[in-house]
Amino acid sequence: MTKVVGLDRRAFLRNASLTAIAGATGSAAFTPSAEAATPTSSSRLANGRYDLDTPYNRAGWNCSRWDSPARQYGDKFKFGMGIASMDFEAPPCITEALAERCQHHSWGYISSTESLRDAIVDWNGNRHDVDIDPESITISHGVYPGVIAGLRSFVPAGSKVVMVTPIYSGFYSMCRHTKVDTVDSPMVFSNGRWEIDWQDLESKMTPDVTAMIVCNPQNPTGNVWTEDELLRIGRLCLEKQVVVLADEIHSDFVRSGHRYIPFASLPDRDVVNNSISFNAVSKTFNLAGMKNAYFYTSNPTLLGRIQQNHRADLNILGVVANEAAYREGGEWFDQVLPYIDANHAFTEEFVNKHMPTVKFRRAEGTFLTFMDFSQVMDAIGAAGMAEAHGLRSPEHYFQNWLVDKSGVLLNPGASYGAGSEGHMRMNVASARVVLEGALQAMADAIRQA
Repeated sequence: MTKVVGLDRRAFLRNASLTAIAGATGSAAFTPSAEAATPTSSSRLANGRYDLDTPYNRAGWNCSRWDSPARQYGDKFKFGMGIASMDFEAPPCITEALAERCQHHSWGYISSTESLRDAIVDWNGNRHDVDIDPESITISHGVYPGVIAGLRSFVPAGSKVVMVTPIYSGFYSMCRHTKVDTVDSPMVFSNGRWEIDWQDLESKMTPDVTAMIVCNPQNPTGNVWTEDELLRIGRLCLEKQVVVLADEIHSDFVRSGHRYIPFASLPDRDVVNNSISFNAVSKTFNLAGMKNAYFYTSNPTLLGRIQQNHRADLNILGVVANEAAYREGGEWFDQVLPYIDANHAFTEEFVNKHMPTVKFRRAEGTFLTFMDFSQVMDAIGAAGMAEAHGLRSPEHYFQNWLVDKSGVLLNPGASYGAGSEGHMRMNVASARVVLEGALQAMADAIRQA
C-alpha cells in the first residue's frame, strides 16, 4: 500500500508542477504526455544537439528544488527558483555508465579512485589550463566535508574565519558545525559590480583570524575574480598568516568575456602554497546527489594536516557517474553553458522592462542572479511584517509573500551575510519557458504590490 501511495503522490506532484507552468505561461499544452520530458526520456537529439527548451520535470522525484517547497507551501507553490541545482536532464553518458555498472550485481568496497583522479586532472587541464598533480588530489564525498576538514585543520578553538560577503550561506552552517566564528567583510556595490572593500578586509584580519574562505565564482553575487584580485587576496592572507580555503565549485560557469582563474594557477607560488582548493562537477552536471568532490594543494604540509581531519565515504555509483561526466560530458556542457548565458540575458532584459523597481546586475559567473528587491520590500512593509510574524528578516517575509502572490520561491538575501539586505537569489538554470513563466508571475505580483 505504501508503494502505491508513493506513486500516486509522485504523479500528482508531476501533474501539479506542469499545470502551474501552463498557467503561468498561458500554454495549455503542458501535460506529461505532451511538451514535458519525462524522467525516462532522453534529451539527446539526432542532430547532435540536446533539448534544453523542453522542461524536464523533476517534481515528485524527491527533489529539494521542487518537492521541498511544495511540502511547505502546498498548492500556492509553482516555481522553485531558489536551490542551486539545474533543471536540465543530465547528459546521457552518465545514465549509460550507471546502467552498465549496475549490470554487475556486487556492491562491495571500492578498490581505487585513480582513474577518477586522472579524469579530474584532464578536465582541469583542458578546461582551465591548470596543472594538478594527481597525487595532491583527495577525493571527498562533497565540498562540504572537505571544507569542514579544512576548518578543523586550520581554525583552532578560539580562532575565526573571514569571508567577503554576500557569500554562500552553506559556509555559515559549516562554521557552526565546526564551532568556528565567522567575520564578514561586506563588499561594496560600485559601478554595477560588487567590489571588495580592501581596507575593511585587511582590518578584519586580526590575529585570531586564521583562515579565509574564497568563493570563485562568488555565490550569490556572480563575481568571477580576476587574477589581480586573487593575488591581492592571497598576498594579504600570506602576510597575515591566514590560510586560503578556495571553493571553486561554480568554476565551469563563466560568462563570455570573463575568465575563471584557479587559485592554484596564480603566478605567486608562495600564495599558492598557502591555499587549498575545493571543487566538484556536481554543479556542472547536476550531480549533487551522487556525493563526489575533491580538494588539492601544492603544499604537502597543508595536505597532510587536512587529511588528518578528513574521512571520505565514497559511493561506487557516485564515482562512476562523476568519471563519466568528466570524460564524456563535455559536449553536453558546451551546449548548456551558452543556454544559461542566454537565460541570464533574457532575465536582464525582462527585469529591466517589466520590473523597474527591481535592481538587476547580470552575473559574471554561476547560474544564479542576486536581485535587489528593496523597493518592493519597502512597499509591502516587509520589515514590520517580519517583526510582527517573528521571522528572521524582511527577506524571509518577502520570500513567503512572493510565493503567496506569485507561486515563485526565491532564496532570501539574509542567508548570505552582511551586505545582502533587500536582495533575493534566483536560479536561472531552467528551460526558457519555465524561467519566463516565473519572471512573468513575479512581475504580475510586484505590479499589484
